[in-house]
Amino acid sequence: MIKIILAKFTISLNFFLNLTQLAKKTPNQTTPTLMSHIDLHIHSTLSDGTSSPADIISKARDKGISAISITDHDTMDAYPDAILAGKKAGIEIIPGVEITAHHQDRSLHILGFGLQQNTPSLISGLQLIQAARQDRNRRILDKLQGFNLPISFDDLPQGRGQTGRPHIAKALVDNGIVRNEQEAFAKFLRKNGAAYASRELLPVRQAIAMISNAGGVAVLAHPGSLKITEQDLTSLIRQLMDDGLCGIETYHPMNSEKTVQFLLKLCHTSRLIVTGGSDFHGREGDKSPLGEAGGKRRVPAHLLTELKSRISKNQARQESP
Repeated sequence: MIKIILAKFTISLNFFLNLTQLAKKTPNQTTPTLMSHIDLHIHSTLSDGTSSPADIISKARDKGISAISITDHDTMDAYPDAILAGKKAGIEIIPGVEITAHHQDRSLHILGFGLQQNTPSLISGLQLIQAARQDRNRRILDKLQGFNLPISFDDLPQGRGQTGRPHIAKALVDNGIVRNEQEAFAKFLRKNGAAYASRELLPVRQAIAMISNAGGVAVLAHPGSLKITEQDLTSLIRQLMDDGLCGIETYHPMNSEKTVQFLLKLCHTSRLIVTGGSDFHGREGDKSPLGEAGGKRRVPAHLLTELKSRISKNQARQESP
């Protein structure tokens, strides 16, 4: 009788211990589900964002984002420091950049992923773009000073990274000339604004080649912002594919749900990779929180597999004799 009682007690104890071990394992087992989204379009203080790369990585970790790309405008100054910070935080970092280029009568934004920073053609190409940006800044400031507005280069951020119209807008706010940055753009900085100045842009073919030659893959950013018909968008993407385009930023706050579904089909039939991101800047009033690609949409982590595969293939081609 005692043996039977002991046997039952042992079975119950083992069952309880198994449950305890299962409970301990569950958080780790569910981590891939919780960390199942990524954000491949983020801006830091090294261009027109308000958060440092380290702050972005910290926020991404808190939000359960498993991989990110900091895609600052025309600069990769966030790297390689961001990669090291990402390793410490347990977040995968995909080196990235966003380049503004022109195609026919419109400007396009091209994202580059997986670039090798030390590529000479990439370094010289970005320097050329950065010089054009600084020249535009100078011409804008000259116009503002022509209106007796006390804004100079000293009012813009110094050091690494790129400065542009958002920084001039902030200087106008800080000096009490306008109430907010939206007013600064409307009055002075937007096209037809009193101090507007255009910027010389690379042809899109050259921007894509610059990315490809650095071992990266080129992706058309936020096509929903172009506000063109599906037929015209398809035609545009076909032209860009001839120039070496590898993918489309399908998930983005500026892409409607209808546009997302259209782009998913287009990527599938055209064998283009699908990417996505929040286009996070961290500015007050932004409608693009980190990790969200419009509404509550998130970018699924499985998309990273094909992106990394394309990057590896492109880098292998660049390294082959």
